[in-house]
Amino acid sequence: MSPSPIAIIGAGPCGLTFARLLGQNNIDYIVFERDESAIPMPHQLGGTLDIHGTTGQEAIKRAGLFEKFSQLARWDAQSFVVQDPTRAINRKFSGGRDAPEIDRVQLRRLLLDSIPAHKVRWGHGVKRVEKAADGDDWIIFFSNDTTASNFRLIVGADGAWSKVRPLLTPVKPEYSGKLFIQGRISHDNPRYADALAQGGRGNMMAIGHGRQIGVQQVADGSYQVHMGILAAEDLTKTTLNVSDTEGTRRQLLSSPNYYPGFAPELRDFIANAEGPFYAWRLYRMPVESMSWKRVPGVTLLGDAAHVSTPFAGEGVNCSMFDALRLVDCVLKYCGSGYDDDQGNMEQAVMEYESEMFVRAKDLISRSMAFEEIIYSDDAARRLVAAFDEFGKEE
Repeated sequence: MSPSPIAIIGAGPCGLTFARLLGQNNIDYIVFERDESAIPMPHQLGGTLDIHGTTGQEAIKRAGLFEKFSQLARWDAQSFVVQDPTRAINRKFSGGRDAPEIDRVQLRRLLLDSIPAHKVRWGHGVKRVEKAADGDDWIIFFSNDTTASNFRLIVGADGAWSKVRPLLTPVKPEYSGKLFIQGRISHDNPRYADALAQGGRGNMMAIGHGRQIGVQQVADGSYQVHMGILAAEDLTKTTLNVSDTEGTRRQLLSSPNYYPGFAPELRDFIANAEGPFYAWRLYRMPVESMSWKRVPGVTLLGDAAHVSTPFAGEGVNCSMFDALRLVDCVLKYCGSGYDDDQGNMEQAVMEYESEMFVRAKDLISRSMAFEEIIYSDDAARRLVAAFDEFGKEE
């Protein structure tokens, strides 16, 4: 008799990587995703990810998708320019690492296309997960008023505000004090030539005094504009309404709290950034929270387990590697396909979590270290010094 499927909560890169790897090993699964369809929402269209050789790329290779990934990945987009607010510091670092760029939407499409369409249940946002009355099973309650149960394992890959995490730990992500606002520079934008000159095929980041302005090219040749500021957690609910593009632009350029002292060439990116603007408050799990008592039948992957700020550039890579390692542990203890020994599954998850906690602590700690540098007064000099130490300068 075939064992019950594994429930995967979340159809992001992490959950889909896990699904693809399970399917390759004849292990049944169902993915539950809150989005209504595979068509990305407007705020999901932007974003580019650097996929690292020993983590994210390794997961893609094991998933049998590396050839298709290589056709999409931008191997020439790894350069990185660091400037200070006055542009007196202007240093370019090469892409010496094995970390090509791919748009987030491209990566998700690649992974979605690799699994059968019927394995993803769209429009199934999770409200909560509870123990059944008999105590032997978990029941998933969805926002569409349906439920599901009888799973071999429930895997939360549902991001920073995971509905599965509370089963394992009461700890919630803490606000970092940083806010990102994102706009766009299209091909016909008057500042496109400046973005191309400063960022090239890669990324430019001007940093200092707790502020950041950056431009980064995406697959269609346009640029994302990133504006990073120190901000109260409720800023976008009180004094900065990012749905008002022009009002936000005026406030960022006129207020002494944001970009005074930044060079005109940098402020021009804000002045000409196209909307709609999107805002992201940056959260992270506390390092000391990366351990919990094992709860049979559930576990976490990626941001659901260890959301961090993005400054180490490792988040999606660590998440995809989580997926790979959990599959490896399941294969080690349960075999592929049809062994339904729940004790073996628990051994697999225990080994996975013990490894994951170590990776997670390292990820969060390194992200916080770069975060402290990038938002310091002397950020550009300090970041250049750090990169020089890594030997990345052209």
